[in-house]
Formats: sequence, structure tokens, C-alpha cells
Amino acid sequence: VSCAGGCQNSGECISLNGVGKGLCASGWTGSRCQEAACPKGCWSNGACVAPGICRCPAGWVGGACHLAVCKLPCQHGGECPAPNVCRCRLLCSGTQCAKKRKE
Repeated sequence: VSCAGGCQNSGECISLNGVGKGLCASGWTGSRCQEAACPKGCWSNGACVAPGICRCPAGWVGGACHLAVCKLPCQHGGECPAPNVCRCRLLCSGTQCAKKRKE
């Protein structure tokens, strides 16, 4: 049996109902085992470049590009939901949540 273009990344060409199909090694997918698989997916427009490894766009980190980076840290318990954006707790304000509001 033959698979058009062959199988990549240690994939094996098998016959499935008389048609050649790639049987992919763990971490690879696609008709010819040409695409890396990232089980958790790549968020924030990241790209799966190797099995389980995402290339993240600027401002994002983590195995699935799911963590935003704030160059200046958010203070007083503020969170960083997007690159360089702080979400402040109720009694704080400012770009890094540095200002405390009076009750």
C-alpha cells in the first residue's frame, strides 16, 4: 500500500479499506503525520510547533500560551488578564493597581 507523499515523523503507512492512510506516532496528526499535536491546544493565536509545544505570540507564555505577561507587575493583588493590562481589585486603581482608593 502507498500513501501519497509518504508519512512523516515516524508515521507508518497502513491500508484502511484498501486506501493508504498514515498511522501516526504519538504527538503527530494529519493525513501524512505532518502536523504536531498539542492536546491542550494553543490559545492566544499560538501555533503548535512540536508535540505538546506551542510557539506563543509576544505577551503570552505557558504551555498553551494561556498566561499573559505584564512587564510591570500588577500590585495589591491585581491580575494580568492580557499583555500589559492589569485588572485591579475593588479598592485599587491605576495601570498597575498601585493607587489605593479611600473607602
